[in-house]
Amino acid sequence: AVLLESIVGAGGVLVPPDGYMTGVRSLCDKYGVLLILDEVMVGFGRTGKFYGFQHFEGVIPDIVTSAKGLTGSFLPLAMVGVRQKIKDHFWKNPVGWGATYHAHPVALACAYETVKYFMKEDVIGNVQKMEPIMMEELNKIVAKYKCVRQGRAVGLFGCLDLMDRSGRLVQKLGEPMTPEVQKLRKAMRDEGLFALFRPPLLHCAPPLIINEEELRDGFRRLDKALDVLEKEQDKMA
Repeated sequence: AVLLESIVGAGGVLVPPDGYMTGVRSLCDKYGVLLILDEVMVGFGRTGKFYGFQHFEGVIPDIVTSAKGLTGSFLPLAMVGVRQKIKDHFWKNPVGWGATYHAHPVALACAYETVKYFMKEDVIGNVQKMEPIMMEELNKIVAKYKCVRQGRAVGLFGCLDLMDRSGRLVQKLGEPMTPEVQKLRKAMRDEGLFALFRPPLLHCAPPLIINEEELRDGFRRLDKALDVLEKEQDKMA
């Protein structure tokens, strides 16, 4: 099997180039290989489609996994979806596997109400409406600050790459935070911002029901926090 994220999430919101996912699907079909797509981060509307793989024409996984947005993160719940032929195989050939919290009724009730709200309130439509504003604000940040190399977004799933004055990433992924990055983290908290911040990657993933005023306010707060990093780097230059 081939296991992929349709859009790389924690690695920096990386969208594969045109034709890549279609090519992977074609190769899997040609050689009888299962395509498994991890939609934990990009499923349930985060990218402006119900699933991330829907951005790529003709790409349907054999197995798809997801979580997070399934319950709006109110309760822990994950899911696995499979094509009919795979379901039929395991229906006739059960593996005898179980899990302690499998199909927990409270979590399932939460998921049911979440998905109902999701469809009734056209949450995906709101994500699509907010995407241009997200890109506008990210581009303003990139243009303003030397400490930001680039930014990108799909739907309401964005990321900024932070760099130092030499043009290198502000630090290597997974290393302890440098003093100036620690000050940025504190400044973000002081501004009321809580983000997936894994330097040099700063993710921007606001609630899918956010409106324009709230989204722009969030970026104003981020602007103030990044100004702290910029000034710290100016001192060190």
